[in-house]
Amino acid sequence: MNRCPDNCIVHLHSVASKQWLIRRMNPYRSYVSPDGTRYVITQADNEQILLTPAQVSALRFKEKKDELDRITSGRVDNILFILPASSNSPQFKSRVSDAAAAAGAHALHFIERPVLAAAHYDSIGPKPKTVLVFELSDCILEISLINVDLDLIVMATVSDLGCPLFHVLLSELSSNLEFDFTRDVEALIDLYKKCERAKNALCMGLDSVEIKFERQGREVIETLSRAWLVEMNLNHLRSGIMSCLMEAGVEQEAVDEVVLVGAFTNIPEVLQVLREFFHKQPFRCETEPAHVIQLSALKYKSILSDLSGVSLAAMHIADFGVLFF
Repeated sequence: MNRCPDNCIVHLHSVASKQWLIRRMNPYRSYVSPDGTRYVITQADNEQILLTPAQVSALRFKEKKDELDRITSGRVDNILFILPASSNSPQFKSRVSDAAAAAGAHALHFIERPVLAAAHYDSIGPKPKTVLVFELSDCILEISLINVDLDLIVMATVSDLGCPLFHVLLSELSSNLEFDFTRDVEALIDLYKKCERAKNALCMGLDSVEIKFERQGREVIETLSRAWLVEMNLNHLRSGIMSCLMEAGVEQEAVDEVVLVGAFTNIPEVLQVLREFFHKQPFRCETEPAHVIQLSALKYKSILSDLSGVSLAAMHIADFGVLFF
């Protein structure tokens, strides 16, 4: 059975589920030396090599840098890093800077994705004070509130919410089977695959599907309906929006504009959820949402290059995948 395109309402959070699973699996075997230093064990030329997490990050960065060097037909020395607002911490930026330095590059500047999105549009009418940036694509779900009056300061951000179906089943099965899935990588993979097969079946026309789980001689059968799954996916978005508003201490009526980012924001059901909260506010989507970050980054990179007097390249942290840093 062929699966439908990724930008459907049934598969809305499938990528988030896979990312959570990869992080939880911790695919690198680790080793702690007698002095307490943690290493990861990798393979190269049929030999096991011990690397620190920082060295692994540097290698991943060098791969991306070499790719940029080939694309630009030159050497990339100065980098503008574009990162999710949820990753904008001094510790994270320090690790990124160290990885760049180890690969022979300089982290010239950092800017957050929602800031670029908010800066892409001029205000409608009086200058707004608060902008909600809603980004939903095949690699990221991030909801941020930006204060424009304070030079595009991120007031709050909610990100990395995972897949609701995966987590609901993980909780229910752990209880019903009296089995700790989080300690069994194979069990987690099996659960993830069964969730995705169920989504594929529902997406291709079935109204409901049964999933059977067996562990330690016990069996549980879960029946999933398409309507239930779609509503759970949409409630997941509602929860993210409410969490962002609560974290910032902002009422939904106080939001002046909503900026849409990412291809999945074109899904009618997703837009309907946003309209439930922001039925009076203008939605900024004059530019195709899938291209907003890229276009704004190009403009910002040009301005920063002129101000600094050096040429630079832009790197999107989201493109590095969940194993980076």
